[in-house]
Amino acid sequence: MNTTYEWLYDNYAEPLLKEIYGSEEKELEELSRELGLTDSGRVQLIDHLTTIRLRWGTEGFALGVQLGVRLTAPIMKET
Repeated sequence: MNTTYEWLYDNYAEPLLKEIYGSEEKELEELSRELGLTDSGRVQLIDHLTTIRLRWGTEGFALGVQLGVRLTAPIMKET
């Protein structure tokens, strides 16, 4: 992996992701209580949210890679 990408992930993305996911469990518990979900309903909710996160994360990663490739591509001069 490009060292720039590693640095960006280690110093920017990873701390933000940890912060976001750190509060997720508490929020899911509160949401489950508010909705009156059973244990089975809570598992289904978590499964659906995990699927959505995976899809959005994959799409976001792909878009970020495309942007990075375009930003680091050599500039073509018109002749």
